[in-house]
Amino acid sequence: MRRGTAVSRWSLLGLMGLSMLAGAGCAKQPIETGPSQVDLLNQQIRDLERRLAEAQAARDADEARIRQLQDELARLRQQLATKPEPTPPPDWKSVPGGAMTSIEGTVLFDSGKAVLKPGARQTLDAIARTIRENFMDHDIYVFGHTDNEPIRVSGWKDNYELSAQRALTVVRYLRGALGAGAEVAAAGWGETRPIAPNTTAEQRQRNRRVEIFAMRPEAAVPGGRSASR
Repeated sequence: MRRGTAVSRWSLLGLMGLSMLAGAGCAKQPIETGPSQVDLLNQQIRDLERRLAEAQAARDADEARIRQLQDELARLRQQLATKPEPTPPPDWKSVPGGAMTSIEGTVLFDSGKAVLKPGARQTLDAIARTIRENFMDHDIYVFGHTDNEPIRVSGWKDNYELSAQRALTVVRYLRGALGAGAEVAAAGWGETRPIAPNTTAEQRQRNRRVEIFAMRPEAAVPGGRSASR
C-alpha cells in the first residue's frame, strides 16, 4: 500500500510539473489581437485630414476660377463701355450708354390728362418697332416731363404725379407691344428737367414731353439734366 501511494504521488507531481512547463512555454507565445481603438481613431483622423485637404484644394481652384471669370467680365464690360456708340435709328439720338428719343406731350396726351390720345398709338407702335429691331438687349426707361404751370383743375396732386402717370401709361403700352418680358421702367421728373425756359406757351409746350431711353444694362441709369439736353 505505501509503495503504491508513493508511486501515485510521484505521478501526480510529474503531471503537475509537465503542466507548469507547458504553461510557461505557452506564455512565451504572443496573443494575436485586432487593431486597437486608438489605431482605428488615428486612421479615421488621417482619412478626414486627407479629405479636408482635397476639399480645400478644390475650393481654392474654384475661387481662382471665379476671380478669373470676374476679371474677364470686367474686361469685356470695359471694352463695351469704350466702344463707340452705333449710329442711332431715325428720330433717336446717341447718349452715353445707349440712345434716346423724345415725344412731345401733345402728341400723346390732352392737357392735364394721362390717357393716350387715339393717334398716340401709331407713334408708340413705331417706338416699339424700333426697340424690337435695335434695343431688345437694352433696358428701356420712360420719363415723363411737364412745364412749370401748377395743377389747377385736372385733379392731380402736382406735376410730379402727372408726369409719373403719363410715363406709366406709355410703359404699359410698350410692354403690351413688346411682350411682358421687356425690361421697361417708368419715372416722372415733373417740371424739374426743362429743356426751355418756360417763359412762353411755345417753350412750355416743348417741356411737356415723354423721353424714352434705351440703355445697355451695364450703363448708368439715364435721365439727368445733361442727358435730357
